Amino acid sequence: MNKSITFLACTLMLAAAVVSSCDDDDEQKGPIIDPVLSLPGTYTGWTWGANRYANFIPSEGDALTIELTNVAGTRCNLHYVSPTWGEALIKDVVITTDDTAYYFSKPITATLREDHSAWDFSAPVDSVAMPNRNPDGGTVSVSNYPIVLTSGFMNFNLDNWQIDFQAFLVPRSEHIMTMSFRDGHIENPS
Repeated sequence: MNKSITFLACTLMLAAAVVSSCDDDDEQKGPIIDPVLSLPGTYTGWTWGANRYANFIPSEGDALTIELTNVAGTRCNLHYVSPTWGEALIKDVVITTDDTAYYFSKPITATLREDHSAWDFSAPVDSVAMPNRNPDGGTVSVSNYPIVLTSGFMNFNLDNWQIDFQAFLVPRSEHIMTMSFRDGHIENPS
């Protein structure tokens, strides 16, 4: 009888240790982040723009609106608006997460044709309606250019982000504009 009770007591203690161990694992994972509830919205910040002629073209007061496109919260549209860089809608962006942030991706590569007549893309691309300023006349015209999302993240607190784009302009000179939308206000390069 003592052996049975001892065996039963050992079994119960082992089961309690396993259950306790499982509970600790759940607590270490942290809170469950639900992109459906937290991520959609409009975020204002600034953009660090650059091209091969100028490596710091800032724009203040830019905005990015995130709109989820599926119930699971794994895809979205990004609507970017900037007085300097224009307006773009990047559709069907994939959202993933790790322990600290949301990540945005829509991998597309671009290749300039040998005759420099156009860019070829690995998948259909979105466009940006970019203002072109004539420095002599002060006039502004808007032209549409292909734009791709190169990378992006936003922390779970929704107060730290960087979303990077590339716009492909004049094909003959391989002119690419890089735009990096960030939280906060303009930071001068160090």
